[in-house]
Amino acid sequence: MAHWFHRNPLKASSPMKFDVVLPAESKPPKDATELTKNLKAVRLKLLELLANHSSNVGDVSVAFTEYLSLLKGFIEAPVESGGESRLRTCIHFRWTNSLGGRTPSVQADAQYELFSIIMNVAIWHSKHGAQLAASDEIDLETAKEVHRCLKIAAGYMLFCKEHVLTKLPPTTEKCVDHDPRIVDAYANQFQAEAQEVTLARALELKHKPSVIYSLALETFKIFTVAADSLSTLDETIVGKWMSYLRLKALFYNSYAYCFFGQDLLVQEKCGESVKVLQHSNTMYSNVEKLCVKYSRTKGPGTIARPERHPFFQKLGPMVKHSLDKSTRENGFIFYQKVPEQVPDIPSGVVYGLATPEDLTLPPHNPLWTEEVYTALIDKKPEYPAAGTQEIAPIPEPDVAPGQNPAPKTESSCIIA
Repeated sequence: MAHWFHRNPLKASSPMKFDVVLPAESKPPKDATELTKNLKAVRLKLLELLANHSSNVGDVSVAFTEYLSLLKGFIEAPVESGGESRLRTCIHFRWTNSLGGRTPSVQADAQYELFSIIMNVAIWHSKHGAQLAASDEIDLETAKEVHRCLKIAAGYMLFCKEHVLTKLPPTTEKCVDHDPRIVDAYANQFQAEAQEVTLARALELKHKPSVIYSLALETFKIFTVAADSLSTLDETIVGKWMSYLRLKALFYNSYAYCFFGQDLLVQEKCGESVKVLQHSNTMYSNVEKLCVKYSRTKGPGTIARPERHPFFQKLGPMVKHSLDKSTRENGFIFYQKVPEQVPDIPSGVVYGLATPEDLTLPPHNPLWTEEVYTALIDKKPEYPAAGTQEIAPIPEPDVAPGQNPAPKTESSCIIA
């Protein structure tokens, strides 16, 4: 599935010196020194793992959980009374944004660090899933891992939206990751891509057309919501990403109407079938045009080439074959009037929808004792935020190198 997914760059961050929170006038508790040492080391290890799309999911999960447990004392007070940590604003955190650029956003807020690290891990899961899906052959276990990676990515983005963004001040920066519209787009994109895996599996198992068109229609809807989230942002920055989401949405809408047309033919509603399949054919032609527009649009991120993939290429002939069959059957047998309006796809219960996986923050690391919490200073750091100081992007490998070998499946599914 080389070039089936569009992926924006990972966020980059400068190394942190957490010892800024240690008291300068007295000897800090041993656990406090150990805490700041571990914060620095585990954060660096996690960022190194994220720079490699092939890193083991288990290794990333362990480092991620450990860092969150260490960071948590800056989010929530590790004392019996609980509540917001008094250390929340004692360190400046600097992160670039996933839509490109070397100039970071800077906030003296541990909630911003929490948001940024969760988002980066979510983006990594999406890239890891895309890399797995780019293999020449994908067995069932690999398909399950791709599916889970995308559900994790979607769930992490939803956690950011529901539990972290609400605690950050509204941003006036342009197209930054902590803009709720950016987070919405990511959450819906990753959920829609997980839905693609579900649909591919249903196709491979030859489920009824009604199951296929219902799944395809839901996938279209989620991609559309993702694209709409970006519609009020600067198109010179988000235009390429939005074009990808639009073409994917239209592709799955064409898929939905193709299988809806096939289902109508089975029900001997031949006139309606012709109209529906004509609509599907028009949409597929428009998707081909959108692919050209997408490839010519400048913007950050890897370039998807869905039009080169057999899964994409197979839909056009399938629509044409189905339309020819319905037209022929109607001309020889049914003689039904082709309606002027395109019939709506019936709504109903849709099985197999991809549900984002929830994220739960771990408890405080054992190093967060009341003595340590009391000893650490809570004043703002005296060094400048240096927001204009650039941070080099993470050197990432291609998500999906190589060509697009034809999948060894009857349906040419992206994942079997």
